[in-house]
Amino acid sequence: MILAVAAGVGYGLWVFVGPRVWGGSGKARPLTAVAVRGELKIGITDTGELESIDAVQVMCELMGGGKLVSVVDEGKSVAKGDEVARLDTDALAKLLSEQEVKFQTADGKVKSCRSDLSQALNKKDGEIAKVELALTLAKIDLEAYTDDKGECRKEIDDRKGKLELAKKQRKEGEDDLAFTRDLVKDGYAQLEQLRAKEFTVEQRKFEVASAEADLAIFERFTKLKKVTELKAKSDDAAREVVRTKETQQSLVDKAQSELKAAESNADIEKKQLVRLNEQIERCLIRAPAGGIVVYSTARSWDENSRIRPGAQVYYQQPILTLPDLSKMRVKMKIHESVVKKVNAGMNATMQISALPDKTLHGKVIKIATIAQSEGWRGAGVKQYETTVSIADLPADAGLKPGMTADVKILIAVLADAVSVPVTAVTEFDGKKVVYAVDGNTVTRREVKVGETNEQFVQIVEGVEPGEEVALDARQRASVESKASGPKAEGAKPETPAVAAPAVAPTAGAPVAAGGG
Repeated sequence: MILAVAAGVGYGLWVFVGPRVWGGSGKARPLTAVAVRGELKIGITDTGELESIDAVQVMCELMGGGKLVSVVDEGKSVAKGDEVARLDTDALAKLLSEQEVKFQTADGKVKSCRSDLSQALNKKDGEIAKVELALTLAKIDLEAYTDDKGECRKEIDDRKGKLELAKKQRKEGEDDLAFTRDLVKDGYAQLEQLRAKEFTVEQRKFEVASAEADLAIFERFTKLKKVTELKAKSDDAAREVVRTKETQQSLVDKAQSELKAAESNADIEKKQLVRLNEQIERCLIRAPAGGIVVYSTARSWDENSRIRPGAQVYYQQPILTLPDLSKMRVKMKIHESVVKKVNAGMNATMQISALPDKTLHGKVIKIATIAQSEGWRGAGVKQYETTVSIADLPADAGLKPGMTADVKILIAVLADAVSVPVTAVTEFDGKKVVYAVDGNTVTRREVKVGETNEQFVQIVEGVEPGEEVALDARQRASVESKASGPKAEGAKPETPAVAAPAVAPTAGAPVAAGGG
C-alpha cells in the first residue's frame, strides 16, 4: 500500500514539474501560452442593478411635504386604488378652517359690493333724469320768453297797449279841456271846472310819459336781463347734466372697481380653499396601479428621509414604486474611457446574483448623453448611465428591483485575430513587448497590439500563430529593467500595459496553451 502511494505521488510530481524544468537542468521553465488565430470577442464587463420597465412611481404630492403617518409594508402586493401611505393632516385641517372663514368674509364683501353697484346704477339714472328735466325746463323757459309769440313779446305788447291807452286818454283830456275853456269863456262853466280839467290833462300827460319810459326800460334793459338770466339758467342746467353724468359714472365706476376687487379676492380665497382641500386629499395616497411595494431609496444616505412611519418627506419626493416584475431591465454605469465604444443595439449577456446558474441575454437600448459624476466619493470619475434589456427573463425568476447583475457588453467580434493572454504582454522602455519561448530560449520581442478584452490581447504584428509566449511578461520586464541599471535621462518610466485578472476565458475566445 505504501509503495503504491509513493509511486502515485512521484508520478504526479513528474507530470506537474517535469515539463517546467528548463532543459532538465533544474531551472523552472516559464508557464507559456500558444498564440492562436481565431475569433476574439471584445467586450466590457461591469455591474448594474435590475429595475422594472413599467414601474409606477408614487411620490409625495403635498406642497411643502409632510410627515408620514403610515405606509404599507415593503414587499406587500397591492391593487389599484388601495391605500399605500397616509400623511399627517392636523396642520392642514387648521389652515382649512381659517380659510373657510376668509372665503365667507370675501364672499360677503362681494354681495355687499354688488348691492352698492346696483344702488349706484339706480342713483345714476335718477340723478341724470332730474338734471336733464331741469335742462329741458330751462330751455323751454328761454324759448317761451324769446319766441316771437312768447312772454317777452306779450309784455312789450302790454306796455305798448298801456302807452296807447294813456295817449288816447291824454287826447280825450286835452279835447275836454279845450271844450271846457270855451264854455268858461262863454260863461257856461265855472273856473273850478276848468282847473279840474287842466289837472286831468296833466295827469294824462304824466301817464303817457310813464308808459313810454316803462316801454323803453323794458326794451333796453329788462328784456336783455331776462333773456340773459334765462340763457344762463339753460347753460348752467346743461353743465349740471354733464357734471352729474360724470359724477354718477365715477360712483358707478368706483362701485364696479370695488366689486371687481372683491370678486378677485374672493376668487383667490376660493382657490386657496380648493387647494387646501386638494392638499388634504393628497395626504391619503392610493396605489395608481397594482404591484409589489418597493420603498424608494432616492435619499438612502439621509437617515431622516428613510421611508417609514414618522419620516418627513418633501414635495415630489419618491415614496415607493410599484414595479411590474414580469418586465425587467438592467441599468449600469460605463466609464467615460470606454463609453464611446458602446452603441445602442449591441448584444449583452448578464449574470444575476439571484440566478447564479443562468446566463441571460439582452441588448443595449440606451446610453446617457450626459455623464454622471460621483462627486467627492468618486474622485471626479465620470460615468454614463446605460440601459440593457433582458430578452429571456424567466417568468418565475422572482427577481426584484435593485438586485445585482454582472453585465458583459459585446463590442466587437474579430473573426481572424491572433491573440495571447493579457499576462503575456507588458511594456518595456515605452514599447509593448512579449517574451517569446523557443525551446530553451526566451526572447523579448516588440509587438503591435490591437483590441483587448479581460483575458486576451490581439497581436497585430510581432507574433505568429503557434508561437509560445511566457505568461510572466511583467515580472520578466521588471527584472530586466533593474538589471539594465538607471535609464537614460528623459526616458519614460516603466508602466505595465494591461492588468491580468484571474478569470475564465469568455465564450469563443482563444484558449491559452499550457507550458510544454
